[in-house]
Amino acid sequence: MPIRSRGKPGAIRPAVSCALLTLLLALLVSPLPAAAVGSGPSAWSVRPAGAATDGVRRGVFSLDAAPGSKIKDAVLISNLSKVPLSFQVYGTDAYNTPRDGALAYREAGQAQQGIGRWAKLRTNALVIPAGRSAEIPFTLTVPPDATPGAHVGGIVALNNAVEQAGRDNGVDLGIQRAIAVRMQLTVAGPLTPGVTVRDVRLTHRPSAVPFRSGRASVRYTVVNTGNTVIQPTARPRATGLFGRTLKTFRTARLPVLLPGQSTVITAAWDGAPPLDFVHASVRVSARGVPGASAESGSVLLSWTTLAVLLAALALAALALSQVRRRRRARLENTP
Repeated sequence: MPIRSRGKPGAIRPAVSCALLTLLLALLVSPLPAAAVGSGPSAWSVRPAGAATDGVRRGVFSLDAAPGSKIKDAVLISNLSKVPLSFQVYGTDAYNTPRDGALAYREAGQAQQGIGRWAKLRTNALVIPAGRSAEIPFTLTVPPDATPGAHVGGIVALNNAVEQAGRDNGVDLGIQRAIAVRMQLTVAGPLTPGVTVRDVRLTHRPSAVPFRSGRASVRYTVVNTGNTVIQPTARPRATGLFGRTLKTFRTARLPVLLPGQSTVITAAWDGAPPLDFVHASVRVSARGVPGASAESGSVLLSWTTLAVLLAALALAALALSQVRRRRRARLENTP
């Protein structure tokens, strides 16, 4: 299960699942580090040690390096509680979750390909006394063949304590909490930002009442095709027959996308016509990146509406046939 970055910056909310109390569960981690995890007996914070060159306290690791170089830095973990706390600390890769594009961090046991493999901490396990802090040095070794551009990961401090969260159907519920401090490394070389959109699909859920508007949605995939971190915006649009504008959606500000990552977005549409040929298009853009567009066409069809129309046409054809038959009979009976 991923460690996912969602919600209010600087806060952490754990995901809870039915499991044995000792089972390691998925953890929700805030995108911005250096924040205490709640309050009470298990409060702590994580941030980069020291300060930036201008003397301002750092909130994230923002690093630049050439391929084959080494960077030495340190992370500071502070126990804000009144009891000793035990931690597992490790480097991890960041990625975007396919479902909603949220920034996530891989768990310690998962395969690491970037920063999670390049970062080596002096220690990966420690106990911090109440009210004390610990500074953990680490070395980031950039491979000689590292690709230019942004590589994003983090340093995670996982509290080893499993908190009792109740019971469900006789199964204990437990949660563990963690904070990840984000690390963004820019490897020297050409920067080529890019974004594209693909797989535009229109889904229709017609009303059961004839001629009544139904619901639809436009689903599309946005991909970061470059080697920089971007935050795209997307604007879907739907047109009907003869180019009539049916729906202009609000511009959507998408999650931050890492290089090579993608996210699937769904835009809801209430008031879709019961019968029409609809052309759905999406245009995406980002700062300093050329925009891209994709489109697709689909027939919106309400079977109840179609049935009423066909019945009306059948009745009209029958009535017209009766009129013609009577007219022919009159002409035949005319002397």
